Amino acid sequence: MTILTIFIFYHNEAIQTSILNACNLFITKLFPSLFPMMILADCFIYFKLPELLCHYLGHIFTKYFHTSPYGAFAFFISCFSGTPSNAYTIKSLYNQNYLTAEESSKILSFTFFSNPLFLYTMLSLIFKDSPSSIYKLLFLPYLVNIIIGILSPKTPTTIQNITQKKQENFGTMLSSSIKNAMNTLLLILGTISVFFLINTIINPYQISFITGTLEISQGLNSLINTNLNLKIREILAITFISFGGLSIHMQIKGILSDTTIKYTSFLKGRIIQTILSILIILIF
Repeated sequence: MTILTIFIFYHNEAIQTSILNACNLFITKLFPSLFPMMILADCFIYFKLPELLCHYLGHIFTKYFHTSPYGAFAFFISCFSGTPSNAYTIKSLYNQNYLTAEESSKILSFTFFSNPLFLYTMLSLIFKDSPSSIYKLLFLPYLVNIIIGILSPKTPTTIQNITQKKQENFGTMLSSSIKNAMNTLLLILGTISVFFLINTIINPYQISFITGTLEISQGLNSLINTNLNLKIREILAITFISFGGLSIHMQIKGILSDTTIKYTSFLKGRIIQTILSILIILIF
């Protein structure tokens, strides 16, 4: 810690730049996409959308993913909002007694997606010379997560035992939702800043693999102007996209910290997703 403190003072300008870059990423890319989806997820739950999806799509979800039909709502939201909104939504369903801890843990393992708009933008910059790579890497995470969900062990469902809390008025719910979303977003901002800082300290030469292992957006950004051949760029990009970076893992762990939902399920899912994705990229 003493050495780290000396380093921070000695390289103060680089440290400040790193943290400001993290804040800029958060303000311009993450906050505008995450905050509305977090509020919408709580509003959807308030107006019983999980029950509607459970009624129309729940039997399909239960049949193929072997878990609570209410998980269809979490999967639906995660596809469009990305991570860590998926953990926020699953936690909300858990707190509202739609899902048990076991069901939540399992669903968390196969609902890991990057925000599609953010991912498409980054891939378009990395693979501007190969449109096929853009769409392959954009849709591959959805395919692999579905495979993980179908092949994962069955969990007992508890539809008949759900006990709903007395519904509060919409104004109270909205205020609570904004407060919870802002607390979660501050956690995300702090985590991203820490990992930008760590990358500055331990990775002065900005090696893409190290950068992407720490933080996904920095890792993808490091591939934009690289001279690596197409296949290696695809492998590195899908590795970053599938594993998510340690920053995402810490965000998920922080969001789930006051629940009994298991982070280890998320970790196992990301390891399996990374291995399967790399194998598919190598074959195709």
